[in-house]
Amino acid sequence: MNNIKFDAIIVQTPDDFKRMTGHHERMCRLLPADRVFFVGRSEISDLLENEKEKYPVDSAIRKAGFINENDILDFDSVHEVVCEIVSKGSNGQLPGRNITGWYYQQFIKFAYSQFSSNKYYLVWDGDTVPCKEFSMFSDEGIPFFDTKHEYHKPYFDTMGKLIPGLSKCLNKSFISEHMIMDCELVKELIGKIETNAGLTGSSFWEKILRSLSASELMDSGFSEFETFGTYVLTHHKDAYKLRSWNSMRYGAMFFDKDVISDRDYNWLSKDFYAISFEKNQAIRPDTDNIFNNPRYQEKLSARQIMEMVQEDYKNDEYIEVWDD
Repeated sequence: MNNIKFDAIIVQTPDDFKRMTGHHERMCRLLPADRVFFVGRSEISDLLENEKEKYPVDSAIRKAGFINENDILDFDSVHEVVCEIVSKGSNGQLPGRNITGWYYQQFIKFAYSQFSSNKYYLVWDGDTVPCKEFSMFSDEGIPFFDTKHEYHKPYFDTMGKLIPGLSKCLNKSFISEHMIMDCELVKELIGKIETNAGLTGSSFWEKILRSLSASELMDSGFSEFETFGTYVLTHHKDAYKLRSWNSMRYGAMFFDKDVISDRDYNWLSKDFYAISFEKNQAIRPDTDNIFNNPRYQEKLSARQIMEMVQEDYKNDEYIEVWDD
């Protein structure tokens, strides 16, 4: 096994931090990083310290740190550009901070490359909880690109504007709620974007935003994971190894995050690396007391139940796929 040192950063808003309180200790314990940092507004510092007090002094969360997001990238600067773009395309209507925040947290994940003291850093979505231990590197020390099955055409339209000629090169998706980032390759990608004279703006994030129309910006027009993964696979194909990653993307439709148990996590871990609890989702009436039922767990795997449930999905619903 390798001994590569790297940090993990989890970008959250204060509301999202509160929503996931009770799960942060598990994140800190199971993420394969030397240190875990929560990145966000200043309120998170106090929220983190309050949560630490609920755990013994030797708990993993006690070692977690806080980084003010504005020390990495100024939110107001990004919001100003987003407001300018949206207002021009919508008769002066201004977007909420949540629209800016969706892009801002992606830009933070790139901008951290300028602050990391290690070659690599792990970015981990704040609504996703590991089910078990895992590594982000092969035994030979090569980082993994974890892949799933998803496709959103605007992501690839945008990356083609940022890096002319860059296009989808894999029949899978790099969107897996996390990614191990190589600092030098992130900086290289940022440099390519910033030196693209065909884009308006100076910083990489401004050029990304200004490559989008108001409607494109409001319709999730950029993905940091798809862009970085596609760039590296196209220009540095041996820098990473591909690995199929199974995680329960819409976990909040099947489990109540406030009552999910260690038994549930142990059962899920046989088929899933992690489970996500996206906000504004509720447990499906047709699956209530199915996934978390110990009698079903004794007889069926999480994969078997998921595959049966998905037989009734509509065409526009996200499907979990196993590559075997």
